[in-house]
Amino acid sequence: MEAKRTIGHNPDTIAASPPPFSLQTRMVVLTYLAYFFYYLTRKHLGVATHALTEDGFSEKLIAAVQTGYGACYAIGQFMSGALGDRIGPRIGLSLGMILSAIATLAFGIFPFVAVLAICFTLNGLFQATGWPNCCKVVTLWVSHAKRGRVMGFWLTCYIFGSLAANMIAGYILEHYGWRQVFLFTGVTVLLVGIIQGLFLINTPEDAGYSFGEDAPEIAVERGRGEGFSHMIREPAVLLLGFSYTGLKFVRYAFFAWLPYYLATAVGMSDGNSAYVSNGFEIGGVLGLLIGGIVADRFFPNNRCRLAFLALIGMVAALVVYRMSSASSGLWGNVAGLAVIGFFLYIADAIISGTAAQDIGGSGSAASAAGIINGIGSTSMLFAGMLPIAIKDRWGWDGVFVCFIILGVISSAILLPLALREKVGRAA
Repeated sequence: MEAKRTIGHNPDTIAASPPPFSLQTRMVVLTYLAYFFYYLTRKHLGVATHALTEDGFSEKLIAAVQTGYGACYAIGQFMSGALGDRIGPRIGLSLGMILSAIATLAFGIFPFVAVLAICFTLNGLFQATGWPNCCKVVTLWVSHAKRGRVMGFWLTCYIFGSLAANMIAGYILEHYGWRQVFLFTGVTVLLVGIIQGLFLINTPEDAGYSFGEDAPEIAVERGRGEGFSHMIREPAVLLLGFSYTGLKFVRYAFFAWLPYYLATAVGMSDGNSAYVSNGFEIGGVLGLLIGGIVADRFFPNNRCRLAFLALIGMVAALVVYRMSSASSGLWGNVAGLAVIGFFLYIADAIISGTAAQDIGGSGSAASAAGIINGIGSTSMLFAGMLPIAIKDRWGWDGVFVCFIILGVISSAILLPLALREKVGRAA
C-alpha cells in the first residue's frame, strides 16, 4: 500500500508516513548512477597517460598532477561533507559533477600543459563531492534497519564504475584518440550532473513524507549535535578515519600495482595479469552484497564489529596469498585475490559508508562520511610511490609485509569501537 502523503515541510507537522518504496528506489538509483559516472572523469587521465607521453606531455608533469589531485581530493572530502550537510546533497552532487565535466572538457578542447595542470588538480576537489553527498542521500532515504543491505548493493557502483571507466576510455582511446576520451567523458558526466540537479530530492520531507518512528535520529533534537564541527570532534569518527587510512592504502596500492606484480613476480603474461587482477574486484562485489545482509541481520547495533572481523579476515588472506601466490597458478591467484577483496570491501563499506551514516544520522551523514574518507584518502598520496620504493629495497615480499602490518594497525584502531555495545547516532 502506498504511504499516505503529508502536507507541508514543517518537521513538527509531518506525520509518520514513510516514502513509497518506488520513490526510495529512485533516489538510491540516482545516486548509484551519479557515483558510477563520477569514475569516467576520475580514471580517464590514467588510461590516456601513455598516449599523452607519446604526444609530448612529460611523465613528471602527469605524476605531479596525480599527486595534486590526490591532495585536493583529501581536502575536498572535508569541505564537501560540511557543505553537503549545510546546503543539501542535491546541489553538491550536481555542481560537483558539472565542474568535473567542465575541467575534463577544458583539456579536451584546449590540450595545453597549463590547462592539464590546473584543471586536473582542481578536479580532485570536484570529485570529492561524490562520496559524502551520496552517503547523505542514502542515509536520508533508507531506514536504519535496511541500510546495511542497501549500502551493500549501492557500494558496488564504485567497482563497476571503475571497470566501466577503464573499458570506455580504453575503447575510445584505441579507436578515436586521447582528446576524444576527455570530450566524451566530459559530456557524459555533464549530462548526468544535470539530471541529478533536476530529479534528485534532498529529503523525504521535501516530498511530503517522513520515516517518523523509524527515522535514524528520533532520539536527537533537530539541530543538536549536527554538522562538521561536531563530527570532527567525535572520537568514533576519528577512529574510523584513521582505521580507514591503512585499509585505503592497501586498496589503492592493489589498483596501482597488482597487474604489474602478477606480471613481474608471478610470471604471467600482460593479458593474463590484467584478467587475473579482476579477481580482487569480483571478490569485492560478493563481499559488499553478502556483508550488507550479514551486517543488518547479525550486527544491527554495531556494524563496526563486522568490519573488525573482516579486517582480521583480510590480514589472514594476505598472509596466505603472500606465501602461495608464486606457486598457485592462474586460478589459484584468482581465488586468493577474491578472498582478499571479499574481506577488504566488507570492511571498506562499513567504515567509509554505513558506520559513517549510523554515527552522523540524517543531520551529519555527509560530514561524518567526508571526514572519514578525507582522513583515509591521505594514504592515496603514498599508494602509488611507496610500494615500489619498498619493492626496490626489500622485494615484493616486503610490500605484502607492509600490507599485513597496515591491516593489523587498522584492526587495532577499530577494536575500541568493535567492543562497544552500540555504535550509532552521536548526540
